[in-house]
Amino acid sequence: MVTTAAPTASDGGAPIVVKGDEQNRFNKNLPDGGLKPLVGVHNIQVFRASRDLPDAANMEGWTYAHHQDLACWKGRLYAAWAMTPKDEDVPPYRVVYATSINGIQWSAPTDLFPRENAWSCRFYFYRASNGLMLAFCAGKMSEGTVKEAEKKVLLVREIAPNHTLGPVFTLIAPRAGQPPAFETSTNRDFVAACREAVDNRPLLEQQDLGVFLGNRRMKWHENPPKFWGWPFGKALSFYHRQDGVLVGIAKQGFVTTTSDEGKNWSTPVIPPTLTAGSGKIWGQRTADGRFALAFNPDPKRMTRYPLVLVHGDDGRVFRDLRVVHGEVPRMRYPDLYKGLGPQYMRGLAEWANDGSFADQSAMWMIYSVSKEDIWVSRIPIPIKPDETVFPADDFANLAPGGIIPGWNLYSPRWAPVTLTARDGRRCLELRDGDPFDYARAVRVFPVSVNPRVEFRIKASQTNALLEVELCDASGRRPVRMAFAENGRIQAIGGSNRIDIGTYAPGSWVTVTLAADLLAGVYTVQVNDGEKKSLASAEKDIRSVERLSFRTGAWRGCGDTGVVEAKSDVQLLKPAVFLVDRVSIRPLI
Repeated sequence: MVTTAAPTASDGGAPIVVKGDEQNRFNKNLPDGGLKPLVGVHNIQVFRASRDLPDAANMEGWTYAHHQDLACWKGRLYAAWAMTPKDEDVPPYRVVYATSINGIQWSAPTDLFPRENAWSCRFYFYRASNGLMLAFCAGKMSEGTVKEAEKKVLLVREIAPNHTLGPVFTLIAPRAGQPPAFETSTNRDFVAACREAVDNRPLLEQQDLGVFLGNRRMKWHENPPKFWGWPFGKALSFYHRQDGVLVGIAKQGFVTTTSDEGKNWSTPVIPPTLTAGSGKIWGQRTADGRFALAFNPDPKRMTRYPLVLVHGDDGRVFRDLRVVHGEVPRMRYPDLYKGLGPQYMRGLAEWANDGSFADQSAMWMIYSVSKEDIWVSRIPIPIKPDETVFPADDFANLAPGGIIPGWNLYSPRWAPVTLTARDGRRCLELRDGDPFDYARAVRVFPVSVNPRVEFRIKASQTNALLEVELCDASGRRPVRMAFAENGRIQAIGGSNRIDIGTYAPGSWVTVTLAADLLAGVYTVQVNDGEKKSLASAEKDIRSVERLSFRTGAWRGCGDTGVVEAKSDVQLLKPAVFLVDRVSIRPLI
């Protein structure tokens, strides 16, 4: 394939401008790129694949999960995605969905459309102006490998206000062997909603190369510009800018705009300040009237990490690139076209949100990790790139099982991070029953050269690991300690591991860390014991800005080794660590 250079634009005329130098500092050898996290983001796993324990994964042991979308309808978030036994777009196929009333606990996935008819598409939801919510999927047209260019049939059904699914019809290109055309429905409101969807060009342009629009699609699909062999027009997403212009963003960072809702589109260009890859890019207006853009910041690789976000005031100029999802666990089932990392993110499109979700103070995104697990991220609104106040968290006023403000959580289904009530108090709980992942909780604080950090830990066992670290802006870890698997409390001094105490199941342990990073030293005190003075675990780090609790060792970017048969199952007795009374302040 001949690769042609992508058209570009100068900063002055670019449809999107990303300010800041974070993309130039991106380190592809680190799971978070060596970049700062966005403050207060919760990463929550909706679906975890397991070939060995399908019942616990609420599925049939299928290990490819991808092509996801998100909607809000009658108080619930709807997550939809496609599944195959192991390879991308190789049948048999399922298009499934799950729902949640809070974004944290999710229902078991079930079929969105009958599997004998269903293929994936780039979008699954549309709320019509008459108040009906429609669900879509591509109609199955062959028995072999699914190709995007073949997806010319679009199926539709209503999601009723009581969350039941209506009969299946064909919205576009009805033919023999497919459900009847939508016009045959006796429900006039449903027919009207379907006609509106057919007339909505941006909605249908989301499918690759505008295939559902036929001769109404963008003219740029006829001879599309290419970048690194990828043509313009794959996986478009859309949002209305502050000035009313509709912006379309495709893979590789191609951007096009329209002022007439999709009849005419500007020449697709790649803005020079946007470094994006072969995965999706997502843009949207947030609940506070501002704008966010999410992507993977490396254009040249199939591995897609980290998931980052920039924000802005007008939908054109963005800033403060921060990490939304910076973890890359092991890919347990490497198969056809599966790449490491969080990818193909989508938020709540303008036409997929009825505004009824109880949590109005957040932006939600859905994505797959390594095309085998499905996650959502809760991103607090207004977007907060940095912490400005030193925290003192006792969790007393928070609801168990709910949001934990200010904390960044990485919460797999088998290793959840939750707020729980224990000993008459509310505590942060890290529970780890996952053999290939861990739970993690991070508290960002203002940049400090001499922080004093105090917290309490209670372990339910002495044969599991909890690592505690203070990290700098790029994730380096000069202060490191651990509740080790042998019942010892240990810390790293220089390159040495030093015992500094013991812990017992069911007993609270108070830890005080005090660092002088300009001098390259820190102290650790356990309960009322002696302060241990240690050399920094990494040299030449002059400040820190986050506290991390993690139920596993630092792992870098994961790997793609196939797990041993029967090993991908929940641990019979998960490790449990409680965290309480976290206080961080600079030393006077």
